[in-house]
Amino acid sequence: MYSCSWAATLAGIATQRLRPAIRATGDITQALNQIEAASPRHLIGHTILRHDLPHLWAARPGLQAAPIDTLWLNPLAFPRNPYHHLVKHHHDGRLQAGHVNDPELDARLVFQVLRNQLLALSGHSADALTAWHYLTTRAALSEGFDAVFRHLRGRAAVAAEAEAAILSLLEGQACAQRIRQTMTRIHSPQIGWPMAYALAWIGVSGGDSVMPPWVRAQFKEASAIVRFLRDSDCGAPDCAWCREKNDPAKALSRWFGYSAFRPEPVDPEGRPLQERIVAEPMGGDSLLGILPTGTGKSVCYQIPALTKYDKTGALSVVISPLVALMADQVQGMARAGISSAVTINGMLSLPERQDALDRVRLGEASMLLISPEQLPIDLGAGGTGQP
Repeated sequence: MYSCSWAATLAGIATQRLRPAIRATGDITQALNQIEAASPRHLIGHTILRHDLPHLWAARPGLQAAPIDTLWLNPLAFPRNPYHHLVKHHHDGRLQAGHVNDPELDARLVFQVLRNQLLALSGHSADALTAWHYLTTRAALSEGFDAVFRHLRGRAAVAAEAEAAILSLLEGQACAQRIRQTMTRIHSPQIGWPMAYALAWIGVSGGDSVMPPWVRAQFKEASAIVRFLRDSDCGAPDCAWCREKNDPAKALSRWFGYSAFRPEPVDPEGRPLQERIVAEPMGGDSLLGILPTGTGKSVCYQIPALTKYDKTGALSVVISPLVALMADQVQGMARAGISSAVTINGMLSLPERQDALDRVRLGEASMLLISPEQLPIDLGAGGTGQP
């Protein structure tokens, strides 16, 4: 898609003193000869690792400069909305440059993106940089990313420092038992980048963030790590995270301020049916819940949806033909201080509809209430809202 095969130094990029070593001349062989003769330290590009680099090295096997892919760095530098303005975070991560088929301009924009990423990364915590440095340099072709984090941190990645940093980042953010189980895997090259992306998302969890679709596609383990750490009940009675995040009564109090569910109706064991229906999906189970009119059915899906969004960023879809009721529920949640519910139905204007879709794509929606006739809608690659 976009390639940049210019010699570069990170210091030059960060201080905006960079000048391209090679300009496009129309003669690809001559340009490649010049690049190879310049012995560049880095090859910098957006999607360069999976797209451009194999072709470049096939043409020039001797050109072994360390690659830096700005696509891979972007979810670390900009984990929260607003994301980088030049990168289509909610789609496939490509640059949105406002032009068509101008490879040289694309390559120049990559330097701007990397400069912005270096600035953004420098604002992250020392623990985050320490963890990401180690995790992103476990696999092959990591020399360029090692240079990025050495530039930011001033030293090499050390396993013991990374372990301590990861534990610090996850403290109070996930199940303690799941953290211990996950820590046994962090030294594997296959888990490095997925773990880095999972940590980046967990650091901003709770709203205004969605793990990019291309990350979920290329690094499927990242989503699984988030779910395992934050949405997999260990069952231990002394686990503060699991007991807090998987308790229907505590969730009811947190989201709506009520101390208890309605006492009637009850299930065969005498447990309030509202609570039973909420508990099942919060525990990851499916169910069919039937309640009489006026007994609080909405809470039965609102609480699991809000809890799942808080823990994993997942979007819950509620299908209902009752347009007026959907609007009333969104307004009711807004009055309770919950602004993450959106609705799509035939009564919306085009700007309102677009705003709802944008909120889903950008990770701002915990719940999408949609009428059946709207189901053929294309929410786009970012529409799942899942990390």
